Amino acid sequence: MPDDQFNAPANHSAMPTRGRRFWQIGIPFPESMEAAFQEEMDRVRLHRNRLTGLTAVVIYGLFAITDRVQLPDLYKQAWAIRFLLVMPLLALCTWGISRVSRVVVREILLASMGVIAAASIGWIACLSSYQYAGRLVIGLGLVLLFNSIVLSLRFRSALASATLIVFIFGASHTYMQSVTGEPTSFGAWVVFLAFVAIGLIGNFRTDQDQRRAFLATAREQERNEELSHAVALLGKLSAEDPLTQLANRREFDRRLALEWGRARRGGYPVALILADVDFFKSFNDRYGHPAGDACLKRVAAILRSVPQRSSDLAARLGGEEFGVLLPSTNIEDATQLAEQMRKAVLALEIPHEASGVSPMVTISFGVVAIQPGLRNDPAELLAGADAALYKAKKDGRNQVALYTA
Repeated sequence: MPDDQFNAPANHSAMPTRGRRFWQIGIPFPESMEAAFQEEMDRVRLHRNRLTGLTAVVIYGLFAITDRVQLPDLYKQAWAIRFLLVMPLLALCTWGISRVSRVVVREILLASMGVIAAASIGWIACLSSYQYAGRLVIGLGLVLLFNSIVLSLRFRSALASATLIVFIFGASHTYMQSVTGEPTSFGAWVVFLAFVAIGLIGNFRTDQDQRRAFLATAREQERNEELSHAVALLGKLSAEDPLTQLANRREFDRRLALEWGRARRGGYPVALILADVDFFKSFNDRYGHPAGDACLKRVAAILRSVPQRSSDLAARLGGEEFGVLLPSTNIEDATQLAEQMRKAVLALEIPHEASGVSPMVTISFGVVAIQPGLRNDPAELLAGADAALYKAKKDGRNQVALYTA
């Protein structure tokens, strides 16, 4: 992922509100989002500043070329300060930034790099008695710009380091003026303060742009999650019976076709159990539809709980009729499962005074198992289970019947 891309977390409890920190006037975040934003920015800065810190060390060293021209009286001493003292310190700070885990310490090290570079430039300029050595101090403005914009310090860190660099500039400039006896250069102060303003404004604008990008990413992720949730919910509603939470007929037909194709390729049988609550119309007439719905829910829970494999599917096919699809299951195992379901439903002891079979709710089952091949199709499986269910009802209900071709 590129450095300038943000992994903004979505589903924040609140969108940006009016903050109290003046450096967040543009786009203040609530506390939780502010913490997430700073964490993400710290990650981006850490990754980017490993290279940027080394670049700063190299650029600082390259400015030694100008020492020969601007400081002819002590350029060798200036090189010693640059290469033997300051550059090792800058390299040490860069190494520490990639090794230290605490964000505050990393920010201090990052800000210190600019302050150290600025202090060394002011020191070198003050050591020289050359008439144009004062021009070197203007280079502090470049350090400030690099510190504020390129290193992407937090605004408060950029402000603190800028304040220190302004102090270094003022002290160096005042000292050099006192040595040479020249009056204070108003123009030098105007130029340098312009550097300060540009650096801090650039840092602030960068922070605001990062916040806008973070907020846009967070909102986009939140919308995507809401959309994904809506799609998942729609998929669930389109595949689920709202009363029993079993699969509906549409999902049953889809899974039947899918498992039939798998079984044909794999060479294993597919079993189907059709179930029908006995005398359910009489139950509704006697106890009312709310009681009928409650009865179907309890029966559905049994049909869902008995099969144990994830590939097994219990579905409500319509009214009081249910189907249980059992891939890779032979007729014997399917019959045993159907018998377990029958006994479990009977054990519910749901009163059914209008039943012609038992004073409790009972259920009849038809079971079939077929080896899919090129000459048969899922309709044959459904027809076989339906024929077996018809036989169970004809023979007295509350029983399991098998289909035999």
